[in-house]
Amino acid sequence: MTSIPMGAPIWSDSLTSDLAVDVPFYERLFGWASMDAGEDFGHYTTFGLSEGTPGPGSPVTGIMPCPPGMEASRIWNLQFRVEDCDAATEKARELGATVVEDPQDVSDMLRFSMLNDLNGASFGLVESKEPGTGFGVWGEPNSVSWVEYRCDGVPAEEMRFYADLLGWNVNTPPWENPSNPKPYAALSAAGTEREFGGCHAMEGWELELRPQWNVMVAVDDADRMCEKAVALGGSIAGEPMDVPGLRIAGIATPTGTIVGIQSPRAWE
Repeated sequence: MTSIPMGAPIWSDSLTSDLAVDVPFYERLFGWASMDAGEDFGHYTTFGLSEGTPGPGSPVTGIMPCPPGMEASRIWNLQFRVEDCDAATEKARELGATVVEDPQDVSDMLRFSMLNDLNGASFGLVESKEPGTGFGVWGEPNSVSWVEYRCDGVPAEEMRFYADLLGWNVNTPPWENPSNPKPYAALSAAGTEREFGGCHAMEGWELELRPQWNVMVAVDDADRMCEKAVALGGSIAGEPMDVPGLRIAGIATPTGTIVGIQSPRAWE
């Protein structure tokens, strides 16, 4: 079981237009096991890395049918851990965020809210009430390993809202070109050195998108995983490309929800 610091990503999930299509796609693509919570919980389904025991094993992400009147997810939703959901939600409101869903309980497990930041990007806040709530594994193959924010401004400045709200450290990595007027911003939770995400300034085709959080799943080979996704009925949302130390890509489920993938790349 992974330890999730305050302010760090705690969970990610999505709404699907066809649960019966997307669940087997994810299972075959990433080798996940799944568990449907049943009708009382809207058939919320948890995916995990199976460890040879009943159930999904170490939780990785979740999915559920899109409720009437709502739109299916284009990308995975992302939530961050807070000590007090109500207080954090009010602070986010004071900092300029828009509250989309007020704090509410999910049984005795957690309390969460959903918001849009100053740029309109969606995110959630989660107060864990039970040990083990959230990601059961992080950074291992076929689990969430990174979150990335796309912005149309200066990354460090765009992350100031989250730093004020969640106590993040926002740093410029050593590989960044000092002449870059909009240098990459690396993110870590207060009191920790482990980076969980980053923020980069949009360029090229990204300028057509609105600011947003993107969730990345670690895989052994991004190119091979793209081929596998297509063979399973999905599609390529972003062709594989190299970034410092990694090869990344975007894949889409048969219903169109997009998730990022990343694999190691040796320095040339």
